[in-house]
Amino acid sequence: QQYVPEGRGAPPAAPPLYAGEYESEAGFGAELLQAYVEQGPNGCAAIFRASVADDCPALEDELAEFLQRHPRLSWIKHVHDAALAPSDASAAASLTGAARALYGWGLAAGGDGGVLDRKVMLSLGKLCHHAAFLRDAPPHSDDDVAAGPAPTAPPVPGVLLAVDASEREEWRAVGVAAADDEHYLLRMQEKLPWLCKAGGAAAPAEALLESLLATAASPALCAERHVSQEEVLKLSLDVAHKSAWRLGDSARGRAARSERLVRVLAAAANADGQAWLHISSRLRSISETGLRKALLEGGTAEHAAGDPRPLLLWSLLAWEADKRAGGGGGSREVVSLHGPLLGELLAALGRVDDTALRSTLQRAQTEAEAAAAQEEEEEAAAA
Repeated sequence: QQYVPEGRGAPPAAPPLYAGEYESEAGFGAELLQAYVEQGPNGCAAIFRASVADDCPALEDELAEFLQRHPRLSWIKHVHDAALAPSDASAAASLTGAARALYGWGLAAGGDGGVLDRKVMLSLGKLCHHAAFLRDAPPHSDDDVAAGPAPTAPPVPGVLLAVDASEREEWRAVGVAAADDEHYLLRMQEKLPWLCKAGGAAAPAEALLESLLATAASPALCAERHVSQEEVLKLSLDVAHKSAWRLGDSARGRAARSERLVRVLAAAANADGQAWLHISSRLRSISETGLRKALLEGGTAEHAAGDPRPLLLWSLLAWEADKRAGGGGGSREVVSLHGPLLGELLAALGRVDDTALRSTLQRAQTEAEAAAAQEEEEEAAAA
């Protein structure tokens, strides 16, 4: 304790260890680690060395918190730890930590992360995810393969991500299939740059859906962007399907997933609204062949006078039925108007009490499923 002569007041304050120490909310450890990062590769290498925490145990918690805020560094540290791990279980835990950091960055809400950066992060995350599983998985012999499919990697728990249109964040477990779905959405933005946010940043699913539906509603915009209405609506369905895992399986999540699908189907129905009403008005007298022709060629004189094209809603129903028939639906929600989705669609169209349109849409769904089954049979016979 410093001796203070009586009457001379307190001693002068100690000089700061670094500029702005007394004004900074962060501790000395965080400032020190940030200084390492600002030194570039050599400074980052110093952070990764085990001696940092060994030489200064007080930095261990600070280092863990710092790396959590810097996933681009965190995953490298985890991989480094996995390479030096004393056991397979310890290595798997470190690789899972790397996957968690990479998924967290690739799936982060908001921000200005570019499409390519997020694609790279998700790809590396999947690689670490698989590596963690294989490092600690039991051996899988040829006999096991004959007995059934190989086991898959369990989801990585504890990833913070946005779960709905409001970008509300929750801690979630992320599986490889979910990462694949998100990767697909990034590839979509890479091929269609007008879907990205300003500056080329990746857009969230809700923004993608809004942009696609706005484009589908404007033939002029479709022409300007060199896409057809049908293509844009199919991409809209893909967005609804591929982003569904974020919404979860709660009642709220199921309602949100259904609402997205209905928005796409309603957009398709509204694009050919008069054609559907025309078919509905003569549904009782129309034959199966006549109905199929109306669905495939637009159903009205206006469409028939130009280049015939299928009704857009019919195209979506047939496309979804074809995916289910061919076993390529994967984890996609079942899009069928032989269930609750029909009532929600009619409500979105403002025609809940239109029994003729209800019957027309149900018959269109039946025709879509029959066409998909027929195509599957023909492909099987050809094979």
